[in-house]
Amino acid sequence: MYRTTLLSLALLVLSPATQGAGDTSLDRVTLRGLKALGVIVDPLDPQLDQEGLTAAGLARQLEARLRDGGITVDQSAVEFLGVHVLAARNKKGPFSQPYGLCLRIGLYQPVTLNRDKEIKTATQTWEAETVLVAPPKALAQASAAELDQLADRFVSAWKSVNPQ
Repeated sequence: MYRTTLLSLALLVLSPATQGAGDTSLDRVTLRGLKALGVIVDPLDPQLDQEGLTAAGLARQLEARLRDGGITVDQSAVEFLGVHVLAARNKKGPFSQPYGLCLRIGLYQPVTLNRDKEIKTATQTWEAETVLVAPPKALAQASAAELDQLADRFVSAWKSVNPQ
């Protein structure tokens, strides 16, 4: 049952129908000229806090990785890198069950509609995600490693259209 649930979750998350932005050359072009960005982490499932995975910790880690990559982090910037964590875990059974996590980062930028310049909104223009399975004791460490890889993908995408 657990594997079926996790597989269904992974397929739903990775389904092309649920995808908006990605990391294609067209998506990367939307990063050109980006001078600074903020970082926002969506609220996490409270059970993740108990395992040492916190929104504040993820934000600090991502901000540091971006700065190390040469990107200015400014919480007052209108553009921001959003982090979303989706968790699944089957609590049935005598043994400690692993977590299934989907970590997703996406760059959100303000946009104006061509047909009506008065309509302004923010939309995701670049995205990367990963799915992992980890036991509770290794969840924070595994998530940190995956978040670093996602951050590195963003830095690489940003650098590809913003040469030094």
